[in-house]
Amino acid sequence: MTTLKTMTRREALRNMGLLAAGSFMLTNGFLSSCTQRTDKKRLVFYFTASGNSLYVAKHLSEKPISIPQVLQGDQLEFEADEIGLVFPDYQGKAPSIVQEFAQKVKLKAKYMFSVITYGLDNCLVTELWAEYAKQYNWEFNYINVVLMQDVYLPMFDQDQQRTLYDQKDEEGQIAKVVEDINSRREWIYEISPEAHQRGEMIMNMVSRNPIYPARSEQLLRIDEDLCIGCGTCLNVCPKKCFSYGNRGLTNNGECAYCLACANNCPQKAIKLVNREANPNARYRHPKITLPEIVRSNIQHS
Repeated sequence: MTTLKTMTRREALRNMGLLAAGSFMLTNGFLSSCTQRTDKKRLVFYFTASGNSLYVAKHLSEKPISIPQVLQGDQLEFEADEIGLVFPDYQGKAPSIVQEFAQKVKLKAKYMFSVITYGLDNCLVTELWAEYAKQYNWEFNYINVVLMQDVYLPMFDQDQQRTLYDQKDEEGQIAKVVEDINSRREWIYEISPEAHQRGEMIMNMVSRNPIYPARSEQLLRIDEDLCIGCGTCLNVCPKKCFSYGNRGLTNNGECAYCLACANNCPQKAIKLVNREANPNARYRHPKITLPEIVRSNIQHS
C-alpha cells in the first residue's frame, strides 16, 4: 500500500515560490517579448513591483516589455510607430531602474507616451520626467498619471488602502488613458499652481531626507522565524539583492526600494528596518499574479 505524505502549509508555500520561477522558464523563451520584430505599431515598456503598472501596461499592449529584462539583454535599440513607458512614481521621480533605461536604451517613434501610476500625490512627476527624458533625446507627445493604491509601506497600511479602491475609479482612469493614446492625443498632464506649490514642498522634503541610493541590507531585514526559503524574494527582485549562502538567505546590494520582495513574500518575512505602517499588510494588484511579477523582474547571472 502506498502511503501519501501530507504536505504542510510551509512546504506548499515554498513550492509555490519555486513554481513561480519555473513558470518564467516555461514561457516563450527568455526575453521573448524583447526579441520580437520591432516594426510592430506599438511597443510598451514597463516596470512593476506590486503589479499596478503592469496592469496598466496590459491595457496598452498584448505583450508589454519588462524594463528589467531589457536591461539585462543585448537589444538596446527599438523603433516603432508608437512607443510608451509605464512605471510608478517614486517620490516625484521615475524609479532608478527606469532612469537607467533612459540612459542606456535608444527609442525611435513618431508618437511617444508615458503613463505614471501613483498613490497619495503625484508631486511634480510628469514635469520632472519630461525634463529628465529630454536629456536622452526623448520627446513625449503624451504624459498622464493613473491614481492607484499607494504601496509605499513606510507610510501606508495596505489593509486601509484597500478600502479606498473603489473611490479611485481605477478602471475609468485607465480607459480614458487608453482612449487618449489610441487617438494619439498630444497632451502633458497639467499641474495646477496649487498642486505645483504642494509638489515643490514635498520634493524639498524628499531632498532633505533622500532614500536613494541605498543598500538593501540597510533598508530591509529577513525575519528568519517566518522565512521558509521559497525563493520568491530572489525571483521578484530586479536588482538581485537576495541570495542563498552559508548563512541561509541574505540580502545585500544596491536596492531599487521597489519593495517587490516585501509585497510578494507569501510569509510576510521581508520587513523594513525602519518604521512601516503595518508589517502584516502587503499588496499585489488583485488582477496580477505572482508568476507575472517573476517574469517581469527575475534576473539571471
